[in-house]
Amino acid sequence: MIMANHALAETRAIETRKEFGLSHTEPINIFEVLKYNGDVSIIRMPFDSNLYGFFIKKGDAQAIFINTNNSLGRQYFTAAHEYYHLKYGMNLDVQNQEIEKEADTFASYLLIPREALNYHLKKRLTQKNKDEVDISDCLYLENYFKISHSALVLRLNLDKHITKSKYEELLDYNISSEALKHGYSLELYQPTKLDRDRIIYSDYAELAEIALKKMKISEGKYNEYLLEGGYLDILFGDEQGV
Repeated sequence: MIMANHALAETRAIETRKEFGLSHTEPINIFEVLKYNGDVSIIRMPFDSNLYGFFIKKGDAQAIFINTNNSLGRQYFTAAHEYYHLKYGMNLDVQNQEIEKEADTFASYLLIPREALNYHLKKRLTQKNKDEVDISDCLYLENYFKISHSALVLRLNLDKHITKSKYEELLDYNISSEALKHGYSLELYQPTKLDRDRIIYSDYAELAEIALKKMKISEGKYNEYLLEGGYLDILFGDEQGV
């Protein structure tokens, strides 16, 4: 039986940050980071299913699909989670909960390294002259690191910054109401309403334009790719694999 290796997942998150040229404390836009540093196309769009997301890989082309029916904080986490599967070949035919937990650990520490969480939390508690985390600290950290409320509170508990009872208390808040009360945007806590059918973070649109200029594809095919949203054809050709 495969067991989750949380220490390995955290180490891999640290190594991935180093590969991407990121410090141990800076927040990241995971969509942009994966596009420019990981050579991964990110396609954000609503799904009819309850999937958070999935990835597709064929040859050197790779893409992660994110369900915008979930909160933006969850979308960021899903991108990091799916990248773990993509990077380390964890696409199992039968879903394994232990591997899913390992991918969750990787995502959490990729978005919020242990050192960064310790630093920012200690700084806030010192400045406010208090010794216990409250909802205002959670909101600050969530919006700084772009992570969902549930994922942040879970990390605080796992890293022993809060007790089990505090964990349950913080999870019980209506986070949207608290965000408004403390002056934060609701964007992180709500599903994304798109003004188009999808948002794509990819260089393939640029590559398609170059191909058109070099007459490698026809203008009709170019328009089909871009105007009709045929990005999968650019990425993977006629065949696709999950």
